[in-house]
Amino acid sequence: MDMRSSGATDAPSDREVLAELVTLHARVLARMPVVQLFVVIGLGFIVYPSASLLSFCGWAALTLGAEALRAWYALHIRRNAGTLDPVRVHFNLVLLATLAGAAVAVGAICFMPLLPPEQQVVFAVALFVMPAAGVAVANSSQRILGAYALSILLPAASVWGWMHPQQMIASSGLTLVYCVFLIVVAADGEQLLRRSIVIRSERDQMVRQLERSNANVREAMVRAEQSAEARARVLASASHDLRQPLHALSIYGAILAADPEPETLREVGRNIDQIIRALGSLLTGLLDLSRLSVGHYVAENLPFALDRVVAGICDEFEPMAAAKQLALQRQLQPIVLRGDSLAVARICRNLLDNAIKYTERGEVRVETYTESRADGDVVVLRVVDTGKGIPLHEQNHIFEEFYQIDNPGRDRSKGVGLGLAIVQRLAELIRANISVQSEPESGTAFQVEFAVTEQADAEVPDSEPEARPMRPFNGRRIYVVDDEADILKSMRMLLELWGASVRTAATSMAAEELLRDHGKPDLLIIDLRLGRDEHGARLASRQRELHAGLPILIITGETASHALREAKASGFAVLQKPIAPEALRAAIAVALDSTWERRSRDAFHP
Repeated sequence: MDMRSSGATDAPSDREVLAELVTLHARVLARMPVVQLFVVIGLGFIVYPSASLLSFCGWAALTLGAEALRAWYALHIRRNAGTLDPVRVHFNLVLLATLAGAAVAVGAICFMPLLPPEQQVVFAVALFVMPAAGVAVANSSQRILGAYALSILLPAASVWGWMHPQQMIASSGLTLVYCVFLIVVAADGEQLLRRSIVIRSERDQMVRQLERSNANVREAMVRAEQSAEARARVLASASHDLRQPLHALSIYGAILAADPEPETLREVGRNIDQIIRALGSLLTGLLDLSRLSVGHYVAENLPFALDRVVAGICDEFEPMAAAKQLALQRQLQPIVLRGDSLAVARICRNLLDNAIKYTERGEVRVETYTESRADGDVVVLRVVDTGKGIPLHEQNHIFEEFYQIDNPGRDRSKGVGLGLAIVQRLAELIRANISVQSEPESGTAFQVEFAVTEQADAEVPDSEPEARPMRPFNGRRIYVVDDEADILKSMRMLLELWGASVRTAATSMAAEELLRDHGKPDLLIIDLRLGRDEHGARLASRQRELHAGLPILIITGETASHALREAKASGFAVLQKPIAPEALRAAIAVALDSTWERRSRDAFHP
């Protein structure tokens, strides 16, 4: 224990008080041999005419030796203050004080009987003054002062009483009162020392708290500045990437208004579809990045087969790789991992998409394996390509938003530059480590490491459920509720092109009237935000209570709101805007299939 420690609490312990006391005492004791030398010289003028020189020199050597021993021990304390036990040190100081006082008392025993009465009084006064001076030396220790004073005064008082029997009672009483007084004074000093240590502890604790607060404030300011810079960078890049396709859409709109030829119309339609998909990808990336940055994503902790998840994603990208004549190689060890399978799948998907986009020839290889380390096993997901590689000075920037290498013209076919930023955010959320190894013209390798915290103790399904075949929408009644007129018109046109019978409503009241007048539909599609104080989740809950088993899809552009949480908690299927047409059709098909299956069961089991 550090004897100079001030403690971290408001109430210092006895050991802390002792540590402070013995440190202060050691500083004073270093000067005591010099003080004792002057005391011995002064007493020598009183003793010398009556005592022999040899006996006086022996006593002087004894007292000076005792004080020298205390001074040496004080130097030892100061040199090793960080390692000594204060309780043991204090006990040793009490013993040395007793030894020093007893050495002085030897002079009273040896010399007072030899002195004339006048010199006896002077010698006795000198002895009585020495414990009073010891109050300053003892530095507020009752035990050190008590040992020093009693070891001097008790022998001196006994000798005085033996020489003057008629004064024995008075001298003994005065000596006792004097000793008690000195010890009480030392006790008051000890309490004062304790209070000073409390004040210092409070001060030190307050200083530490202020330092921590200042450090937290500085860290928060740095994060805020970085966040502001990131937002400014994101807004600047997003502004450009939004203006360009919107400008192109306005031009295509003018072309459509000019009643073009059928071939031109088909080409414009294809181009508009590509632009809208690019805009959807950009907005989805921005929304995902926003959710991950503000902490609205809650990671799961469930067992899943990593190799199956990665294999499914490789299947998705096989056509993309084949179109560029790239070999998509897989080396997937069977691994059951506990964590968030959706986050891991998103990481793998973004890394694989990035690798294929920036590789012109050769192959892309995806690996999963377990690696033993000194600090435990890790599961590794590795995506390696034979592309152009990433220069070393660029590798610190590739995880920034909208940062793209070799795409100065912002070619939308190469993405919008959010994939790796999302990968990094997801890796941080699920506590995975991501690293990159690359050299120009030598390809790039991204490696994601997942810590193996525990063995997955739940069974993983042998295979993913097969996708439902999409049935035609002919004759199916679908009601759409949205407060945006343009969305109602476009949804009606699209769903009617898919063969559905569509009715629309712009408010919750109109929707309730629609169901009351025209009956229960096969599917109800509701926008989450309907204006004013109403939201789609409440309307959906009311209609589900009135029409048991009514399939409902909720569509929203929000990422973090009370209404969205309520919708998910109620078990409704939620689709996030913008929605790709094939994703919307697949969701509608699933909902309608569930209605068809339920009606079939009712038909066979009335």
